[in-house]
Amino acid sequence: MIRHTAFAAALATCLTLPAAMAQDGPMTPMRSDVRFEDRPVASDARNWAREGNTTVINLLTAPEIEALDFDYAGTVMQSGMVYANVPVGRMTGSDAADAVARILADAEGPVVINCGSSVRASHVFAAAQIRAGNITRDQLHLIDAEREWNQELITRYLGETPAPESAE
Repeated sequence: MIRHTAFAAALATCLTLPAAMAQDGPMTPMRSDVRFEDRPVASDARNWAREGNTTVINLLTAPEIEALDFDYAGTVMQSGMVYANVPVGRMTGSDAADAVARILADAEGPVVINCGSSVRASHVFAAAQIRAGNITRDQLHLIDAEREWNQELITRYLGETPAPESAE
């Protein structure tokens, strides 16, 4: 299980970035209380709630959710947390990053973002932060210095990849 719980030192630097760096929206503070998780098991939601998390953003697609063999949304909500599903599939563009940014703006308390392996979770979060002007591509290490960042995914989640029809 991959966790990301704090990057407070980097947060101070990120919060001072000029608003002119924003790509598609007003600058908002980058959250330091977001963690990335992989495919959940039935006990995860209860554990996350006990740890003080208030919101779960699930990036799994419908087939991935069905394969879980338990009612993930129900378990999250029964644990007292807010549940949001932003299905991120193979061809997802900037809509996912924008949706995650909106949910994060409304979240009151620590947030878990999960997907199958935590890769989509971290990369969609990163794209949301870049679009908000909180960081640049050169500052991805401020989110997670240990993560191997896939620039192709970042490009896709930023909406910079042409749609399949225009790529011909």
